[in-house]
Amino acid sequence: MNGSPPSQPTSDAASQNTAETAETSPVAEQPKKHHWLRSWGVPVITLVVYSLAIVLIRAFNQDPFYGMAVVNLITFSLGGAMVITLIGWFAFASYFSRRTVMIALAILLAASVGWAGSVKMVRFDGDMVPTFTYRWEQPPELQEKAGELVGNRETFEIRPEDAPAFRGVNRDGIVQGPALKQDWQANPPQELWRTSVGEGYSSMAIVGNALITMEQRDENEAVTCYDINTGKLQWIHSYPGRFYEAMGGLGPRATPTIHDGFVYSMGANGDVCCLDFFTGEEIWQRNVLKDLGIPNLTWAMSSSPLIVGETVVVNPGAPNGNGLMALDRSTGETVWKSDGLADYKAAESPSNYAGYSSPVLMTIGDMEQLVIFDGDGLSGHNASTGELLWHFKHHHGAGVNVAQPILLENGHQILISASYGTGSALVEVTAPTDDSGWKAEKVWHEAGLLRSKFSNPIYHEGTVYGLDEGILMAINPETGKKLWKKGRFGHGQVLLVNGQLLIMAEDGDLVLGDISPDTFREVTRMTVLPDSRVWNPQTLVDGIVYVRDDKEMAAFDLKAD
Repeated sequence: MNGSPPSQPTSDAASQNTAETAETSPVAEQPKKHHWLRSWGVPVITLVVYSLAIVLIRAFNQDPFYGMAVVNLITFSLGGAMVITLIGWFAFASYFSRRTVMIALAILLAASVGWAGSVKMVRFDGDMVPTFTYRWEQPPELQEKAGELVGNRETFEIRPEDAPAFRGVNRDGIVQGPALKQDWQANPPQELWRTSVGEGYSSMAIVGNALITMEQRDENEAVTCYDINTGKLQWIHSYPGRFYEAMGGLGPRATPTIHDGFVYSMGANGDVCCLDFFTGEEIWQRNVLKDLGIPNLTWAMSSSPLIVGETVVVNPGAPNGNGLMALDRSTGETVWKSDGLADYKAAESPSNYAGYSSPVLMTIGDMEQLVIFDGDGLSGHNASTGELLWHFKHHHGAGVNVAQPILLENGHQILISASYGTGSALVEVTAPTDDSGWKAEKVWHEAGLLRSKFSNPIYHEGTVYGLDEGILMAINPETGKKLWKKGRFGHGQVLLVNGQLLIMAEDGDLVLGDISPDTFREVTRMTVLPDSRVWNPQTLVDGIVYVRDDKEMAAFDLKAD
């Protein structure tokens, strides 16, 4: 053969060249692999697991037995645990350099300390959701200039439409008044006035042109009187006193009582005052807790005074309940004390179970009695002497019985309602016979039924309507059966007017609704106290609703055209 085949590189030669290149070239650096603890997988998994747990807990606990407060506390705990886990990973297990970690943690610590230092006050709503007041927020400018009401004791009169005491004359929340507007969007109620007020959870007692409430003013408690037509301050009576507790807040809780030209009040620390209705001048004042040498409640004195004949009855409390006390209306001198107050002498670690409900007069077995739902349960007392006639135990550890008891139409059965796992019960009170004295026995008790935490139910035409851990519920009080449950209004307050419910929701909305044993229908609503936590019961007089929280007070004309 002539010529040579074309030259081609052999595989051996290629391999030799590759090997030589590998021997002469530096080894390529491989990316550094981090341990799984130091990777971003940990924070991602942490966020997913904790977030999923929070979502599931809240999704399957829309109406928990102990209320949304427990669910929210669990939520905050899980959120806090998630943050601590992420910070721990970042500080000790992440791949960030020590310098980066220290700088980031220092910034986080400085920001946290700065934020905490800027918080002036923390307060919680009824479901334990916190809100914060910051130091740069200006306190409201309170009215200081005051005059006095025009009138005198000889012309003093309380009309049937007036609200001279907590929840009205009978403390039942049932209001006499004109028809109300039914569409507040198409025909908005007129705002008559709005004014700043001091902290506190007192309601408003109204007689004639006077609105009387209680509020905190710096380091003083104050009983204040405003003109119902203008909202102008008429007089003020203040004295040294300040009560604050993070969950309960700042200021007095009870509502003044107006009677026979005088005003009677109970402060958060036990100061009982008798004042001139027209001028606010002090007639007498004494601190019953100090006089008796007994401790305050966890969330302060909250029972409103009750007039019984020539006495004013207050509820300073006792270690096992049964702590009522009657004072002479004219002088403030002690007329009688319940036997329970003597228990403090034998108590090693005394605590007060006064509860947060107010005494009320009821006629049971043809006898007018003082009835009190205190921290230990429901009791009936001789209205003249304070003698304990009967007692029904309805107790839980916190002693937070708040709702007013309801006497049914039959005149011998009383409904009581509480939260904190206690629920509602119907109590049968039997008059004495030749063989036995007064008796109080359970008809039924349902721990999960109508759990009134701060609010007071309404009794109307054989049905009880109230807020069950913030959700409106109707029950048959004779059988203890739930009729329906709908509408979330928080831990607000309800009044009955013309067969309708007027609901002051905890978030500041005012709601009007139709009720029946079959259902609830919301008719109309409007926001009256924006950005608020409303625990102060509203007052409705002559078709005008008076509302307040711990910052401001306002009046709206709800009368139909």
